[in-house]
Amino acid sequence: IVCSLNFCEAAKKIVAVMPPENVSGYSAQKIADIVTDQLIVAIHSSGIYTVVEREQLGAVLKEQGFQNIAVDPNKAVELGKLSGADYSLVGKITLADNKKTALSETFSTIGQLAELGKIFGVKDEALSKIQVKKPEFKIAMELRFIDNSTGEIVVATSVEGEARGESDFEATNLACKDAAENFLRELQKINPFAARVADISGADIYIDKGSDSGLRKGEILIVSREIAPITVNGKIVGMKSERIGRAQVIEVNAEYSVCRLIEQFYIMQKGDVLKRETN
Repeated sequence: IVCSLNFCEAAKKIVAVMPPENVSGYSAQKIADIVTDQLIVAIHSSGIYTVVEREQLGAVLKEQGFQNIAVDPNKAVELGKLSGADYSLVGKITLADNKKTALSETFSTIGQLAELGKIFGVKDEALSKIQVKKPEFKIAMELRFIDNSTGEIVVATSVEGEARGESDFEATNLACKDAAENFLRELQKINPFAARVADISGADIYIDKGSDSGLRKGEILIVSREIAPITVNGKIVGMKSERIGRAQVIEVNAEYSVCRLIEQFYIMQKGDVLKRETN
């Protein structure tokens, strides 16, 4: 059976990413827009979900009177349904902090420091030891992932992001990206990834999960082996397992993927289990 791209995309759950409310007091940049963009990128990259186009969602928000303000969480389900989404993501920015120091604000390049050295008679050797501090940004958010069919909050979490950059804008974007990727890790917990080894060829492992599982090239997977059942009151409720190595995803296809061993404690076997590495 051939699965067309359009059909596969339609099979994915659709998420409406609502603009977050900014209660941090930070207004130097359009922080809510940056956060929204990074959340959209992170969720779409999961391979499990697709995202309502911003133009389409914007039209719905405008029609409902949400042109320039954050979406009322109580209306998120209704707005999500109107945009054709299965889930709605709402939240607020609770902290946004630009940590750039006075040194980096005033003397942001080595050239400027050299000029300063000439004024105060500081030699080049001493200047070479001075490290120009880059702009730093930190953000914290409270997010809720809501099932539009039931109104149930599937995920409620707080995430943070922090990063340095060559400029304030770059540091802000990287911090927001970090926070969005941290949210994606929380989201992936409700659909935990697990695959089994289908075949082995040298250092390459072929596994029984492909692109529809949300697996991405470059991910690190833990390989383990089930060794004994866990029994409670005579009922098998799980399996004891031991870690036998790690593998990196090098190729993702529709129905299978290829991983390459990067660490091995025992010889891999067909049927061994692979799961995402968690930090």
